[in-house]
Amino acid sequence: MRLNLAIIFIMFSSLSAVAENITNLIADEIKINQAGELVASGAVTVWYEDRKVTASSITYASQNDKLIIRGPIRIIDNQSTMILGDQAELSEDLKVGIIKSAKIILGYQVQIAAAKVLQKDARYSEAFNIAATSCHVCLNKTPLWQIRARKIVQDKFEKQIYFEHAQLRVLDIPVFYLPFMRLPDPSLKRATGLLAPKLKTSSVLNTGIKIPYFIRLNKHKDFTITPFYSPKTKTIEYRYRQAYTSGFMLIEGALTRDALIPNKNRGYILSDTSLILQNGYNLGIQLQAVSDPSYLFEYDFAQLDRLNTKLELSRSMRYQNSEVKLSNYHSLRENENNATQPTLVAEGAIESRLNPDMIKGEIGLEANFLKSYRYSDLNNDGPDSDTLVDGYDTTRLSLLSNWDHGWEIANGIILHFENEFGLSQYYVQQHADIGPKATRMFGVGAVGLRWPWYRINSNGGIGVVEPQIQLVRSVSSNSAVPNDDSTQVEFDEGNLFRLNRAPGLDLIENGSRLNVGLAGSQFMDSGSNLSWKIGRVLRSEALSTFPSGSGLSNSISDWLLATNFQQKNGIELINRALIASDGVVTKSETSLKVNRNQHQIRATHVELTKDSNISQNQSLSSVALEWNYNLNSNWRSDSKFQFDSNIGRLSKLELGLRYENECVNVDLSSSRSFSTSSTLIDKTDFTLSVELTGFSSSDRKNAKSHKCGV
Repeated sequence: MRLNLAIIFIMFSSLSAVAENITNLIADEIKINQAGELVASGAVTVWYEDRKVTASSITYASQNDKLIIRGPIRIIDNQSTMILGDQAELSEDLKVGIIKSAKIILGYQVQIAAAKVLQKDARYSEAFNIAATSCHVCLNKTPLWQIRARKIVQDKFEKQIYFEHAQLRVLDIPVFYLPFMRLPDPSLKRATGLLAPKLKTSSVLNTGIKIPYFIRLNKHKDFTITPFYSPKTKTIEYRYRQAYTSGFMLIEGALTRDALIPNKNRGYILSDTSLILQNGYNLGIQLQAVSDPSYLFEYDFAQLDRLNTKLELSRSMRYQNSEVKLSNYHSLRENENNATQPTLVAEGAIESRLNPDMIKGEIGLEANFLKSYRYSDLNNDGPDSDTLVDGYDTTRLSLLSNWDHGWEIANGIILHFENEFGLSQYYVQQHADIGPKATRMFGVGAVGLRWPWYRINSNGGIGVVEPQIQLVRSVSSNSAVPNDDSTQVEFDEGNLFRLNRAPGLDLIENGSRLNVGLAGSQFMDSGSNLSWKIGRVLRSEALSTFPSGSGLSNSISDWLLATNFQQKNGIELINRALIASDGVVTKSETSLKVNRNQHQIRATHVELTKDSNISQNQSLSSVALEWNYNLNSNWRSDSKFQFDSNIGRLSKLELGLRYENECVNVDLSSSRSFSTSSTLIDKTDFTLSVELTGFSSSDRKNAKSHKCGV
């Protein structure tokens, strides 16, 4: 029969002091021997505050307030620490004493075998002649790695482990020695100290090593500094992170002195801050700067060819949206001149939606502001001869209103009316042909019909087909205004029935046109879905304002075809294409995604015809593939390539191999970048990273473990 110690305490008042401390004790047998000692034996369990002890027997000697415990012993506290041992002599509160032939298990990750464990108090524990590892330990088998040390001290309050005369062994072969070493307890989320180093070999920078050092400033912010040294460079990388109650800040960058550009300081900085302010406002701050165009590419820091530094304040509500944004653009492309690009841009807009009772439908009101500035002072086309004025600056203020309403007229047919009116006032400086002041008024009206059909198939699936037609008439009072916000025009399924397919207000789609389209969806009972849309635009006359490659420049547009197929087993196929009247594909983008247990594949193919309107003097075609393959539970391969079909050569190739189990991460990657720029050169990189996991909880999201034996 299991006995509770509380009954014995009532019978033996001399042991009342123990009763006050020990919360509970359960054992198969509890007795008092001739020496007056309390002896509990047979599956003994003791609870005291946050500790639990199980053993085969426990003897309590009242004269010295000691517990003599015989194993197998298991001591567990609420900090996910477990101690196993053969014998122990502890104080009555289980905080002070000696445990022999012990094994400490921290956070169910790190195992520390010791000849003896000395619990000095509630904060400090010492262990002697230890072997520590986070690897799965099989009987009579050597773990993949282990740390041997003469002594360790565990600080339970600071959650740190201090090693004396530590020796790192791989397959029991000594590879590294440190007289003193500190590692975090696995339960500690963030701790100051060294992170996993990386060995990097580059055809540009030679062979070097990165050794990151993480500094925990407080619970909400940290700083990481990473020295990178090779025969050709001395670089310091840095990263600062701070979390706020309603936002975050991230700053990262590097400072460099290298042999690539001698006697010059090089570097970059990228920062991103997002804050939620009072009354629903959102503040965004982004900073992007680099010392020279080739720096990011040579050091593989970021894939950016245009930098954007901006300050943005916005608020979105149910019936109103407002935004103010200040931007500074800087191009790293060799074929773009920053002096003739709109470098400084200020934008602002406020939109409101109204649903008055006296008017059916919805009314929209908008005020829009745009200011762009170029560094060039030329008021005509300069040496670049691109037919565009190089140095003009623009200020535009626009007021817009729109109304739309739709209702069912008969048999499910929906009649829809929509119109929009706009007034824009321009102030143009340094333009020989326009300005300085210009006013544009425009109006658009549209009427459309759509008729959705659906049916339930015999297998339980649902099919939907919806034909749609829309007649649009647009007029504008002045076309002699500069175009800053609509230089790139795309024709896709999202704007087939828009009143103006230009992305901004500087370009108006004038004239009469008929938009026709047919959309359909099939929802199958197997979980697979298929959706598609086909459409075209018919005009009274051709539009010279749209680029020829957009598919909208002729009186009859290209056919627009968009499809999306999704399977329940993780396959998704997306295609968008523009097809000319003669059947030639002028623009196409195809994307395939496969997400299976072993394979994660993403393949894309993009093809564009040449377009003289946007200085694209040749057709473009490229194929990209990203493939992650799980060879087994521990090994994974990663590969990525980009192939330029026009010239028949690779533009990017990346290969990687990763091994991960419960105690180590090994990551080997290689990449080859091919450049078509005269300022950049081809480069090859190899990176090796070996990380011993277990002493940090952040890397154990998906712990992969092996098993002993077969």
